[in-house]
Amino acid sequence: MAPAAHADTARNTQWALTDYKASQYVWPKSTGKGVTVAVIDSGVRATHVDLAGQVLPGTDFQFGGNGQTDHSPEFHGTLVASLIAGHGHGPNGEDGIMGLAPGAKILPIGIGPGNAGPGTDYTTKAIRYAVDHGAEVINMSIGGPDNDSVTEAAVAYAEEHNVVLVAAAGNDGISDPQYPASYPGVIKVGAVDKTGKLWSKSDTGGITVVAPGVSVLGDGGDSDTGYRMGDGTSFATAYVSAIAALYRSAHPNLTAGQIVNYIIKTAIPPNGMTTPDASYGYGIASPDLNMAVVPGPAAGPLPQSSPLPSGTSASSGTTTTASGSSSGGSSMGIVLGVLGGLVVLVIIVVVIVRSRRGGGGGNGGAGGGGGQPAYVAQGQQPQAYQPPTGQYGGQSPYGQAPQQNPYGGGNQQYPPQQNPYGNQGR
Repeated sequence: MAPAAHADTARNTQWALTDYKASQYVWPKSTGKGVTVAVIDSGVRATHVDLAGQVLPGTDFQFGGNGQTDHSPEFHGTLVASLIAGHGHGPNGEDGIMGLAPGAKILPIGIGPGNAGPGTDYTTKAIRYAVDHGAEVINMSIGGPDNDSVTEAAVAYAEEHNVVLVAAAGNDGISDPQYPASYPGVIKVGAVDKTGKLWSKSDTGGITVVAPGVSVLGDGGDSDTGYRMGDGTSFATAYVSAIAALYRSAHPNLTAGQIVNYIIKTAIPPNGMTTPDASYGYGIASPDLNMAVVPGPAAGPLPQSSPLPSGTSASSGTTTTASGSSSGGSSMGIVLGVLGGLVVLVIIVVVIVRSRRGGGGGNGGAGGGGGQPAYVAQGQQPQAYQPPTGQYGGQSPYGQAPQQNPYGGGNQQYPPQQNPYGNQGR
């Protein structure tokens, strides 16, 4: 059990909010209010004190129900959702986890507990469900190496219906394509630490943007008051989805493609680097609601996915399975470290996880965070996590060639006069 600590410790640990100067520059202009973000993941614990009232009824293709239960051992979906739309708790919401878009709503769509077995990948159905149930942004902190036309057609369906898709690049430090992040039109997200340095396990190649993904604290789903800390492109993806929600709320007349352009144009390029870069993309995604962005073409700067040929059924079976990739995210690729113990209101239990559930959680088996995750309780030494065996043990799924931005340069620092990541060389 971790020693007692006031919940303010949790808020103070959220370094991304500090670097983004969210309370000063972001939330006075947009909180994401009115925007629904679908979280395709392991389900979301809707009763968590920091998420209560934020989580809409959704669905769970693996277990049934409304998606408001987190079935992963490391509570991956809950952590991701809290980084997007957590509202904190306590007086004035000053305690606990605050998402970057605390006014947004979460549509939870469960597709498995962490590592799907053969034939249990519901990513295609999940994307279509999200579109048909009003999502304007789809967060996919999942991934794997398998690429198929049926899933790409679901991505195309979302793009045709004006939805922003964001997916984790992967946690193995490789450049092999991972999906859904590598489908055309999807924002592919890598992870950086608080200095702006690329995380060593962040997959590269065709990255659109990077975002905070190291030592990230969020809500845990083992109780209504638990917290977890992790590394991974899963969490970076959550921050980019939150930025998309902020922009969609502030600029409801912009198309999804124009929102993607907005995210690219407000990203902060690493000092001295020409973008796009295979590892950093167009830079560190940073919410800048003061920057005037020329909308550009409705489709946006990224190529678009292809629908199925005429006469082909889009519901013909399942698609990608968790086939043992080591890319760190998965259609359900996230076996992460689990720390037992009592969690009560003022106790923060911190579990170090590698996650890219796609980016996902570094899984403790073949994939995920580029190796076995470790868990650490205060006063203890890190111990190697042993992946579970059985139906969901071991395997994990997750990555687009750099695309030129047809709208040219114009990347601007956030806030306009200051780069929150300083002047470190990358």
